[in-house]
Amino acid sequence: MNLPDANAAVIVPAAQAGYFGAADRPRFGWLHRPASATCDLALVIVPPFGFEAVCALRSLRHLAQFAAAAGVLAVRFDLDGCGDSAGDDLDPDRLEQWLLSIDDACALARGAGARRIVLAGVRLGASLATLAALRRDDVAAVIAIAAVPKGKALLREGRVLQMALALTPPPSPAIDDVQELVGFALTGETRRSIEAIDLLALPRAPAPRMLLIDRDDLAPNDAWASHLLAAGASVEQQRLPGYVEMMLDPHRTVIPVAIIEAAIAFAVARATEPAFGDAAPRTLTLRSRAEMVADGATIREDAVRLDDFQWGIATRPASPDKRAVLLLNAGAVGRIGPNRLYVALARTLAARGHLVLRVDLSGIGDSATRARAIENTVYGSHVIDDIASSVAWLRQHGTGPIAAVGLCSGGYHALKAALAGLAIGSVVAINPLTFHYAPGMALDFAAFRVAADAARYQRALSSGASWRKLVRGQVDLTRVARIVWLRAIGKIARPLKELQRHLHLPLTNDLGSELAKLARRDVNVRFVFAASDPGRGLLFEEGGSVVPRLLASGMLGVTMIDGPDHTFTPRWSHAVLLDALVTAIDAG
Repeated sequence: MNLPDANAAVIVPAAQAGYFGAADRPRFGWLHRPASATCDLALVIVPPFGFEAVCALRSLRHLAQFAAAAGVLAVRFDLDGCGDSAGDDLDPDRLEQWLLSIDDACALARGAGARRIVLAGVRLGASLATLAALRRDDVAAVIAIAAVPKGKALLREGRVLQMALALTPPPSPAIDDVQELVGFALTGETRRSIEAIDLLALPRAPAPRMLLIDRDDLAPNDAWASHLLAAGASVEQQRLPGYVEMMLDPHRTVIPVAIIEAAIAFAVARATEPAFGDAAPRTLTLRSRAEMVADGATIREDAVRLDDFQWGIATRPASPDKRAVLLLNAGAVGRIGPNRLYVALARTLAARGHLVLRVDLSGIGDSATRARAIENTVYGSHVIDDIASSVAWLRQHGTGPIAAVGLCSGGYHALKAALAGLAIGSVVAINPLTFHYAPGMALDFAAFRVAADAARYQRALSSGASWRKLVRGQVDLTRVARIVWLRAIGKIARPLKELQRHLHLPLTNDLGSELAKLARRDVNVRFVFAASDPGRGLLFEEGGSVVPRLLASGMLGVTMIDGPDHTFTPRWSHAVLLDALVTAIDAG
């Protein structure tokens, strides 16, 4: 089986988004139906946890789409307390609730006509799929991708990764038993549940057939394969490339073609085997709306289609809304936002009476790519058209003014959409890294990188170690020279721009002029910066004298938060950021 290129035009069956499971604890998922109505086999895809799920989203979407194109019903979903599902990391009984999520996803597949199930999971998702299969009698096979058979080893890897990030600790020592994992949390109870997982000690085979897709950069899971064989399972084992690339930061991910081809071929082969299991199984169907409680208030969420390409989640209060808030993708991270911050913000704002739309721009997350565009492009040429669809939807369904909010590229796009004249009353930009982007521009020499590198070189002048590296030839002098040159050009250009503004001469790509233009339109602009991020320095450098003037007028605001990194990974910073954003949105 050969898959087309990820960016090539390919006809994939339409998918249906919605909620399923208990009314008071809804799960969110996607049902990818094949064009043929005769297939009674379903591939239920179990995601990994936390940041790994954020990175794997694109690849798992392709897995589901190509499974449906191959004639297999596919179900993608968010585990309980994850993604767009209800709840959060700190809720009790995580492992059992995750397994119940898988049961509900299987019931959704059975409700769509499937008579046999193939479970496919990645990393922790592979362990969960295996454990879930032990509880069911309709699982024909399990596909375990990059599995870590022992939970203790999985947690150990997580601790090493968290330490390697060298994040700023909280201002005061934490008193709870929560371990951070790249922006997400594992309570003591959750860690103990994961530690108890040992797939090498399963009492029986989880399914008649098992496919182990091992990473090509690590030793294969031979011990687990042997255990499964001894337990009576038919085991296929393949070492394939692609796992590392599919788990890169979202804007750098590469679709793991070999892994997807192997998984789909294995699943398709199960379609010819006899069905088994309960003849009258529990079934579920998708619903477009869910209700839940946030901050003591009842809110509702809807999966909405904004145009031919874009999907989003609308979160709204039970009463008429006060204002509308549009949350734009941070880089290529899906609509849940970095560290799932957008979900928390949307539900908090809805509890305060606001309508919030979390959207995937075209080609990002779950939204389709426009014709002749490239998937997963952060600074795409259609962004203003995309945002226009969201603004139109909010104007149709909301009653208050619209605030456009985004982190990194999302903040940039919010500013550009307001400048383009869309009906946006206020902008909240979080850690934007550039104020002017040209298609194809190399971010290695973007203004934020030049400023950061120039500051680093300045500090290095007093470092003996840096001078020794220079003598040993370990310094890229060409890059140093280019950074110094660009920095000098920028310093020369700034007073010239100030003079042009004073003389009211037209300027292009001038932040000061753009901020003044927004102020004249009564568009309130608020910036939120992590203190270590270069954005605040760029704002004052590129905005010139306009910035302090607008700050004094109240049409511009700047909030600084000490300690977090660019995407606010430390969990202690989440509450600080959310408070700052609620204040900034209310001020607009």
